[in-house]
Amino acid sequence: MDVFDWYYDPDAVFEHPLKGTFKGKKAIVKFWTAGHKGIHEVLKPLNVLFDADRIAAEFLIEWHCLEDTDYLGPRKKGFVYYAECAAFYRLKNGRFTHVKLYLREKK
Repeated sequence: MDVFDWYYDPDAVFEHPLKGTFKGKKAIVKFWTAGHKGIHEVLKPLNVLFDADRIAAEFLIEWHCLEDTDYLGPRKKGFVYYAECAAFYRLKNGRFTHVKLYLREKK
């Protein structure tokens, strides 16, 4: 089992501002695994708010390129790319049922 498999409800929906909407845990896990090939992603939380069934979070993101890739545009091996992200999560039974991201790359 992949680590991302644990976090998502079987019927979860994941909305990515550049890659589109992924429906179902299988599609989401594929995005996080195969879709991030060549990228080591580091999340640095700035703000996180939550209650029983919702999470809102603000992150700084670093994409460390382990190889040349086209992840969110052309990326070169050895470079680090930066972005700001806001994410909104809905939960049921401790698993994500809906995730919506907002993303802005820092130049």
